[in-house]
Amino acid sequence: MTDTVIFDSPAARWEEALPLGNGRLGAMIFGSPDREKIQLNEDSIWSGPSRDRNNPAAREALPAIRRLINEGRIREAEDLCLESLSGIPPAQRVYQTAGELHISFSPNGGFGHPWSGTRGGPLLTGVRRYRRELDIRRALYTLSFEYDGVVFTRECFISAPAGLLALRFSAASVNGKPLPGKIAFRAGLDRGVLYDRKGNIEDTAFIGRDGDIPFCAMIKVVQKGGTQRSRGGFITVEQADEALLFADIRTGFRETDYTAACIAGINRVANDSWEKLLAEHIAEYQAWYGRLELEIEGGENAVQYFNFCRYLLISCSRPGTLPANLQGLWNPHFDPPWGSDYTININTQMNYWPGCMCNLAETEEPLFDLLERMYPNGKKTAALMYGCRGFAAHHNTDIWGDTAPRDYWIPASYWVLGAAWLSLHIWEHYEYTQDRESLKKYFYLLKEAGLFFTDFLVPGKQKNGAGEPYLIVSPSSSPENSFMHNGEAASLCAGCEMDSQIVRKLFEVNIRAAEILGIADNDTELFRSMHGRIAPAAVQSNGTIREWHEDYEEAEPGHRHFSHLWGLWPGDSITVDETPDLACAARKTLERRLAHSGGHTGWSRAWLINFMARLKDGEAARENLDALFAEFTLPNLFNDGPPFQIDGNFGALAGMTQMLVQSRIRYRDTNAAEALLDLLPALPQSWAAGRLKGVRAKGNLELDLAWQDGRLVSLVIRNNGKALPVLIRSGIKRQELVLESGETEIANRF
Repeated sequence: MTDTVIFDSPAARWEEALPLGNGRLGAMIFGSPDREKIQLNEDSIWSGPSRDRNNPAAREALPAIRRLINEGRIREAEDLCLESLSGIPPAQRVYQTAGELHISFSPNGGFGHPWSGTRGGPLLTGVRRYRRELDIRRALYTLSFEYDGVVFTRECFISAPAGLLALRFSAASVNGKPLPGKIAFRAGLDRGVLYDRKGNIEDTAFIGRDGDIPFCAMIKVVQKGGTQRSRGGFITVEQADEALLFADIRTGFRETDYTAACIAGINRVANDSWEKLLAEHIAEYQAWYGRLELEIEGGENAVQYFNFCRYLLISCSRPGTLPANLQGLWNPHFDPPWGSDYTININTQMNYWPGCMCNLAETEEPLFDLLERMYPNGKKTAALMYGCRGFAAHHNTDIWGDTAPRDYWIPASYWVLGAAWLSLHIWEHYEYTQDRESLKKYFYLLKEAGLFFTDFLVPGKQKNGAGEPYLIVSPSSSPENSFMHNGEAASLCAGCEMDSQIVRKLFEVNIRAAEILGIADNDTELFRSMHGRIAPAAVQSNGTIREWHEDYEEAEPGHRHFSHLWGLWPGDSITVDETPDLACAARKTLERRLAHSGGHTGWSRAWLINFMARLKDGEAARENLDALFAEFTLPNLFNDGPPFQIDGNFGALAGMTQMLVQSRIRYRDTNAAEALLDLLPALPQSWAAGRLKGVRAKGNLELDLAWQDGRLVSLVIRNNGKALPVLIRSGIKRQELVLESGETEIANRF
């Protein structure tokens, strides 16, 4: 079943629990018949308020750091960076769990509680026909089991229209006849020692935190029949025919009176029927999920994973919410791995690779909101730390858009390309949607990210054909790799391949965006003049893509990052058709990494799927997808970094999509552009037949296609914008045409 995830036993650990979410609220449900645990998240519960962590010593130290690097005194330069460039304090805020909802269930009462060991009340023994499932198509969790001749059912969803979690308890005979008086439980919220208030208000139970980012988490029960009491922060229900439990969490990040907001939100729907709430939830959710359909004959497991990853993106990134973090929305920790933050040297970007291509462009809006929060901070970082115009960020940010360096991790902390790479998603969004108003709204971010480098770049040792020194980023690092220097591992460098590829692309899209928006100014001319002074990709003597601008030996040949292949993906400066020599070198680079055990993390393996798809190697893409399933997929289908990181899910979703459809825009001059569509470019033999409906391509195009025996048999393209020249390629076949606005069937001409 490609739209359902099923278990026949409760979750023994968090990685077996099943996720729900509406972008803002998240839940992981364990499914115990008698000691249910639902771990809760709200996207704005982080560890503290905003701070200014910029290091004022940076600007004065910058020339010395550059000089030490140029003189080959890398270790001294790294020591000076540690003192002068590190954020003060070094840590950013971290994303935290909201706590847990505990439900002690016993049809005959006498609940006890899960904290009292053997005195926890009667447990249900002899449970039969246990089943818990996540219906991906409806974003609905269901648990059912038979006990003492009664079938108990719990259904749960987190509604975007209602803005809360809804859970229904019901009981029936084995023949399906409702049985009255069988629902009895005690429910309460808990957060260990990290909360300040617990109690009952207006028939609700709540917990709250007063410091940091304050919040209130609240539950309310509405039942049919039986009795209910609220006291001590618990709600106890006995002998009910049916019960609905509602949960909401509100924080001071969004509302001044977050407790009142919780009460109002729950009371607004407390009198609505389950059927009404469920119907509204499903209708709203399916307006997202139903945009795309995939079928692969014999590839049901791959389709299930594809659908699950789409479900996750819809469930953790919505307009008005915060963007998907390192764990999307679902985090059980107070101090999670890597802060469960926004790691912007690959991981956050990877989260959004599939957004536009999978017909979910709106999921990117929270990312652009974050960029806007980063902007004033990044302006200050650029000016105070580096004496530059524009705005800059390093390899991490948080809920507040913090842009100062994080940690003392020399292979990554002092890398200044975070805002630049993240801003390129604005252009990617435009190329897919052709939304000129969106480009106009966010153009200042692209421009300011570029302006930083017009001031920060310095002349390197290598020269272009005109005898001018190439401009490089210094100090920098190739995230998060190291090289051998004077017998020891080092990271700081003067120029690396990833930096050059990103800055070249950033200058290029600034020029292009200014032309589209009719902007002619000195900044655009500055980008134009500097664009040609950024070094293009180069091939080393061993046939691989150069990673650093110096001839260094890698300290870890199997490193998990493939930073120097940015131009292959997510960039587009290395392609099989237009730069075959670079594509061949990229393949050799990947082969070398894999020969040294590269791809040994889930997200890294997901990146490999995309690389192989871009190289049009379907079998290699499938092999990496199979490795991701076998080695880096947890029981509940979350990606295993390890530990859990959601970027591997979303990276794999993008890679699977690119195995079937790839698109680019080729610009000829100011007013002329052509869409390039590659259909089935990396189709493995095991996916010989299938159908994909609703996939998006650049140029504001939407495609339906089907294939049989590895060959395209039908294609419908919907052009949602103005007339557009298109080159369609599938295998050895080519078709050039001008797509008018509307729907065009291509199969009979292809």
